[in-house]
Amino acid sequence: MERGNRMARQMRFHALTDNTNNYLPMHAANNFPYGAPPVLENNVMEYNEPTWDDVPEKFTNYDDDAAKCFSCRGWFPIEDCVINHDEEHKAVPVCATCADGRIVCI
Repeated sequence: MERGNRMARQMRFHALTDNTNNYLPMHAANNFPYGAPPVLENNVMEYNEPTWDDVPEKFTNYDDDAAKCFSCRGWFPIEDCVINHDEEHKAVPVCATCADGRIVCI
């Protein structure tokens, strides 16, 4: 190994929960300044699919079996709509045209 070429060493991989002081030089070590991160195996997130029960009432009209599209603001039959998420991760209906990304010029 040439002098000054310190990157020629074999790269070592470690888990995110390991103390980097064991793998990196002292000046480059993390040493968990904000505490050790939680183990990833214990991190379970639920990804439940939204249902029509999660859609706010202002987007539905069950008397006419219609739903208001969140994107184009048009009213469509419930069968022609899919449930999507808005910016706040709340369930909203979207018509099939908007869900496919097609643009309809009127």
